[in-house]
Amino acid sequence: MELRRIYDENFEYRGYLKDRAVPLEADEYVLVAGVILFSEGKFLATKRAENKEYPHKWEFTVGSVVREESALEGALRELSEEVGVKATGEELRFLGAMKETQKFSKIFLLEKNVEKIKLQKSEVEDYKWIDKSELDAMLEANEFAEPMAARLRKYLPMIEDCFGA
Repeated sequence: MELRRIYDENFEYRGYLKDRAVPLEADEYVLVAGVILFSEGKFLATKRAENKEYPHKWEFTVGSVVREESALEGALRELSEEVGVKATGEELRFLGAMKETQKFSKIFLLEKNVEKIKLQKSEVEDYKWIDKSELDAMLEANEFAEPMAARLRKYLPMIEDCFGA
C-alpha cells in the first residue's frame, strides 16, 4: 500500500492520506518529486516499464512522495529505488515546482559522476545517457512521457549548462 498526502488546488495539505490504488477526486492533488541527473555532461533518460502509465516512454527519475516525506526525501528515495543512485540532500539543487492535473511536481537537479545504474525493473525497463541534441530530438519526436516533456521544457533553460561540450 502506497499512501500519499492529499492536497487542495492551492497546495494546502487536507489532513489525510490516500492509497495510490484509490482514484483521486477531481479536487484532490498529490505531490510528486523528480531528479534530473547529469553525469559527465550527459543526461540520464529512463524508459518507463510496460506496466506503468505512459509505457515505454522516456522520462527522468520521478515518483510519488509518500506518507510524511518531504519532496526532497521522496526525490532521493526514488533516485535510489529506480536507478540505484545514492545521493544526499546537499547534492540536490531545487529547480522549481509546477501545478499539473491533480498533482504538484517538485524537481531537483543532481550533477554527480555515476559509474553504475541499477534499474528497478518493475518501474524502469531501460536507460541511456544522452546529450543535448539527442534530448532535443527526443522531445521533438514525442518520445518523453507527458507531463515529463512539459517539465523538461520548463527546466531546460536552467540545466543547459550541465551538458558537456
